Amino acid sequence: MSESSSNQPIAVIGAGAAGLAAAIFAARAGARVVLIETKAKPGAKIRVSGGGRCNILPSVVDLSDFHTHGSPRAMRNVLFSWPLAEVRSFFEDELDVPLYIEEDTGKVFPKSDRAQDVVAALMAERERLGVELRAPFRVVAARRAEDCFELESGEGEVLRAAKVILATGGLSLPKTGSDGGGFELAKAFGHEIEPTYPALVPLGSAEAWWRELAGISLVAKISARTANGKTIEERQGDFLFTHRGFSGPVVLDMSRHVARAASGGDSVHLEVRWRGDDAPAWDDLLKLGGKRSVSTVVREVLPRRLAEGLIRRAGVDVETKLGDLSKSARQAIVRELEACDLGVSGNEGYRTAEVTAGGVPLSELATKTLESRKIPGLYFAGEIVDVIGRIGGFNFLWAWVSGRKAGEAAAKG
Repeated sequence: MSESSSNQPIAVIGAGAAGLAAAIFAARAGARVVLIETKAKPGAKIRVSGGGRCNILPSVVDLSDFHTHGSPRAMRNVLFSWPLAEVRSFFEDELDVPLYIEEDTGKVFPKSDRAQDVVAALMAERERLGVELRAPFRVVAARRAEDCFELESGEGEVLRAAKVILATGGLSLPKTGSDGGGFELAKAFGHEIEPTYPALVPLGSAEAWWRELAGISLVAKISARTANGKTIEERQGDFLFTHRGFSGPVVLDMSRHVARAASGGDSVHLEVRWRGDDAPAWDDLLKLGGKRSVSTVVREVLPRRLAEGLIRRAGVDVETKLGDLSKSARQAIVRELEACDLGVSGNEGYRTAEVTAGGVPLSELATKTLESRKIPGLYFAGEIVDVIGRIGGFNFLWAWVSGRKAGEAAAKG
C-alpha cells in the first residue's frame, strides 16, 4: 500500500462471531479498525444460537469434527493454531464470561445460559479497544483502488480501508442477515466459490407415518451411502422425529451428505440402526421363537409406535408370534431395525440450516494468515470460508479461531 493508505483503517465486514473476533484481535495488535454490519445490532446469529443459550465451544475437538472440500491439512493448520483451552481462557479470563460443560452433550455454554451475555462481552471489548462500529451499513460493492480498498454502501457512501477482512457469513439463517452477499464480494475480487449448500439442517420425509412419530427421540446410528452402497460416513447420536421428518444432532451432522447430493444431482441415502451400537443382535433375538409377539419383543427396546411401525413396514403383522415367523419375515424385520432406509425427501434449506457448506476455497488463501492469494490485503474468516463443523460449538470454534488469525495477520502484515 502507498503512503496515503497508512492512516486508513482495517475494515471488517460482518459483525458476527468471526467478524467480532477479527476486529478485536486486529485492534489488540495495534490497528485502527472499522467493523461494518448490515444489521443494526451485531451478533445476530450468536444471540439465536443454542436456543438463546449460545453453545460457544465444544469441550473436546478433533480434525474429524470438521469438513472442507479442500485440503484437510490446510484446515488443520488453521484450526489448531489457537488451542481450544486458550480459546476458552479468552472468554473466561479475558472477557469475564464464565463457562461450563453440559455433562450429557459435552457442549460448552456461558454459565448464565444467555447468548446475549456473550455478545455483550465481545461488544464491550470492541468498545474498550476503540473499534468503530458502522451499523447498519450494507456493502453492495467493493473494489481495489490504487492505494486502498473502496467499500460502497447501498446509499452510495464510500468507505476507504487499507485492508479488508470478509467475515460476512454464508446463507444460513437469513433472518440474521446472512444472505450470501459476501460470496458476491469475493467473486468480484476474482475468487472462486466452492458450490454452497445447507448443512446442519433438518431433513424431510415423504412418508406420512414417519411424520406421525413426531416427538419421539432415541439414539440411532446413521450411515450415509452412495447409490452403489459405498459408505461415506457413519455417526451415532440422538435422533428426533419431527412433523416434517427428521432432526436431532446425528441427523443434522449427516444432513450435509443429503444436501450436497441434492444440489449436485447425485443420490445418497441414509440407513439407520435404531439404538445404534446398544441395539441387540436382532436376528438372534427373533430366532428364539416362542409365543411372545414380535411387537412385544421389539417394544422392549424401541418406543412402541416406532417398533410397531417398523414391523408393519417390513410387511409383518405386529401380533405375529416369534414361533410363527418365517425366515423371510424375520429378515425383513431385521433390515428395518438394523439398516432402515429413511427415504429422505429433501431438507428445510437455508431458512433453518445452522451453517453453509462450501464457500471460498482454502487453496485460494494463505493458511498462515487467511490472506487472499489473489488480492493482497484481503482476508477471510468464518463461514464464508469452505470449512464447516459438526453440531456442538464446532462452527463457533472455527469462527473464533479464523477471526483471530485473520485479524492479527491483517494488523501485522
